[in-house]
Amino acid sequence: MKKEVSRPPVPETWTPPPGFRAGIVSLVGQTNVGKSTLLNRILGRKVAIVSPKPQTTRTRITGVLTRPEGQIVFWDTPGIHEPHFELNKRMVQIAYACLRNVDLIGWVIDIEREAYRPHEPILNLLREVQAETPVFLIINKIDRVPKQEILPVIDRYRQWMDFREIVPVSALRGTNVEDLVQTILKYLPKGPPLFPPGQWTDADESFLIGELIREKIFHYTRQEVPYCTAVHVQQVEDKGHVLVVYADVWVEKDSQKGILIGQGGQMLKRIGTRARQEIEALLGRRVYLDLQVRVRERWRQRPSDLDLLGIRWE
Repeated sequence: MKKEVSRPPVPETWTPPPGFRAGIVSLVGQTNVGKSTLLNRILGRKVAIVSPKPQTTRTRITGVLTRPEGQIVFWDTPGIHEPHFELNKRMVQIAYACLRNVDLIGWVIDIEREAYRPHEPILNLLREVQAETPVFLIINKIDRVPKQEILPVIDRYRQWMDFREIVPVSALRGTNVEDLVQTILKYLPKGPPLFPPGQWTDADESFLIGELIREKIFHYTRQEVPYCTAVHVQQVEDKGHVLVVYADVWVEKDSQKGILIGQGGQMLKRIGTRARQEIEALLGRRVYLDLQVRVRERWRQRPSDLDLLGIRWE
């Protein structure tokens, strides 16, 4: 396997050379197949939160990779699953919508979970769009299986669909990720960049802060609590020497509020401390984080609340 190559950043003031390529690539798949980990690995920075729990990604996350030869705009999408709440319905709708009006689709699968049986709803959707949009099969988590088991999976999937490319990767370890990037660039149309070279996402500061807080909730809480929780960043104030963030953490029940705060406030303090550290690392400055836990009954079913959180397709 090839070792990853470190590449210098593209200068802010720069004219794309002739033959420059740019386009949008949608990463789709079931929950917990590693789409967000793959995006972060490709970008070399954290734009999408990750956790071992399914359904961590709730909306489309945009990550921009600019190289001297081209620019890839990645869309990390919510995992496709059986929806039971309005929140989950919107998550799946966002994933489906990201199959349209893109230049390439990367179907990410977990080799351990999907080696013998593809996810039929996704397979059927991709068969519908493959005539107009190239589809890559990205076989992730190859670090978890013996090398001799990879080729039979490739042969098996080739029987189910005519993929333009099949690329085995380990998003966690970076194996073959640079090969994937170079292969994607070959398929993108020639044209100017879609984003300035120094921009790596279209997400605003408040969104990134809220996501990092929510990631820590997913890491430190169990059972239904992370799924019943949302983060709404009320205000971000620049005080010069420090950035002050006021954020509400929504839960649906008083019992969930008690769990999230913890005995003597210890759970909320742990979540806030770890989130603040990552926010400071991301923004490169001191942060004061004011977290308040509030009961907001049935927020997962209320369209207005989901709109406020930005969980919608625009």
